Amino acid sequence: GRGNYIQETTYRYVGAGCGEFEVVTSKPAGKLWLFMGGGIGVLLLIVIMVLVLLPGSQTTTTTGLPYDCSAGFVSWQTGWSISKKAWCCANENKGCVVTTLSTTAEPYDCNAGFPNAIAGWSPAKKNYCCTKYSKGCAQPPKKCTLWGDPHVISFDQVGDAKADALSFYGDGDFWLVKSTTVSIQGRFEGTKYTEGLAATNQVVVGGAFLKGHKIEVGTRESGVLTVDGQAVFASFPGTYNSADGSFIVSYTAVGKVPDVIPEGNEKRVVHMELPLGVIVDVFQWNNYIDLEITMSAQPGQDGTCGNFNGDFGDDKTDTIMQRIGARVAPADSLLSGKAYIEFTPQMEKMLAAECLAATRATANTECATLLGAAPDKKLLQACQFDVCFGANVRARSHAKTYH
Repeated sequence: GRGNYIQETTYRYVGAGCGEFEVVTSKPAGKLWLFMGGGIGVLLLIVIMVLVLLPGSQTTTTTGLPYDCSAGFVSWQTGWSISKKAWCCANENKGCVVTTLSTTAEPYDCNAGFPNAIAGWSPAKKNYCCTKYSKGCAQPPKKCTLWGDPHVISFDQVGDAKADALSFYGDGDFWLVKSTTVSIQGRFEGTKYTEGLAATNQVVVGGAFLKGHKIEVGTRESGVLTVDGQAVFASFPGTYNSADGSFIVSYTAVGKVPDVIPEGNEKRVVHMELPLGVIVDVFQWNNYIDLEITMSAQPGQDGTCGNFNGDFGDDKTDTIMQRIGARVAPADSLLSGKAYIEFTPQMEKMLAAECLAATRATANTECATLLGAAPDKKLLQACQFDVCFGANVRARSHAKTYH
């Protein structure tokens, strides 16, 4: 291990076949491996060149995001698709569309007064609010029907179920339709067939829309059928055209009756075609009348036919009288003649027996206020009867039991 020399082995050539060792030549490496190695190298070179030369290869991302929110951001308003704007706004707060509210004042407040839009809004406001917000749009005409005692299917009643009708049993003159344009009044009076409970006896149509004209119809027994106080039908059937061409009144036997044709009566129908599309049909019987009023809502409208506001809940006998008065004030009367007020013993007994004392007391106070100072006793009682039994369409059959 620590000597100064190393051993070396040397060989000396002594002639072919004369020595102890022979030189062996090593095999050359196989050509197959050479070809394979070269091929792999070439393929790698091709791949590298393709990746380098691909378009946009320098900005290729491997994140897998659906949109590059940096690309084209300068002109995103016009250059991006709606879906790219939505995605980039939600995920990177880019490309968000901001809605700027207009500060220009609108000509009308379409929320103010909307519950009474049909009757209370001007035509210009209705047109604006209907066009922009679908509010206050023109409503189709509706029908109010009065028949019998009289019972009333108001403009706002849904359907024509007679059990849902309101009633006015007391005598007197009433507003059927009260508005700034159309005025229709009815006279209710008792008959021997109704135990003294009222039936419609007379009706008059007037108001600004008729420009001073007045059409009045009563029972057949009364003989009242006039225009401006003058009889206009010398025979039956017949037709009357106003001189200014604004309305037509016909007198025929044509029309579907709202109730029944009373026994012993001939069918007579007064049909009025009036301005503003108002249609009034009066079914004229011997001692009472039935009628139907078809019209669109008018400004400030109210009456026994209701206030035409789309809410049947406020069309009750007592609430209507609270709004417009229990009867037509004498100064506002359009009806000819004077109502005959009667309060029969049957009605008096029924009022005492079937109207609670507290309700009668409230009705007395309410009617005294509505009728004004020192009202006639019978008129006051008739008003009380309406307050107590206006929601009862069977009051007449009850009255029959109090003979």
